[in-house]
Amino acid sequence: MDTTTGIKRSGPPQAVQKVRDNYYLVQVMLTGSPSADWRRLFYETKHDAAAEFRPRSVEISGALMRFRSEPEAVQQRIGMIDLWVQYANQKELSMVNRNSDDQRRKREELAHEAEELNEWNARWAKL
Repeated sequence: MDTTTGIKRSGPPQAVQKVRDNYYLVQVMLTGSPSADWRRLFYETKHDAAAEFRPRSVEISGALMRFRSEPEAVQQRIGMIDLWVQYANQKELSMVNRNSDDQRRKREELAHEAEELNEWNARWAKL
């Protein structure tokens, strides 16, 4: 996944199976396959969601999202999914930035430690 843009929908929703009368399995393609962290963040979204449609109602498989819906609710559900995707992208980016900061700090500590060891070794070189 490109951490600057994140995961996005790559097209409109498509009905892929009729589940029952006036109720369909709807599929949405994504720009990439989300990471495990991204999926966890997506499912943990705390945005206002109708009781009958929560992030856990959406199945993520590879670069696909699937959910069940009546046709009249698809537009609203896609809007909610877009918000949940945006939330997961923001949270994952902040995790990446935090990890980058931690890694930078660790590199600086290691470099300082190596410099300190070199100084001691130089002092002790003629002992």
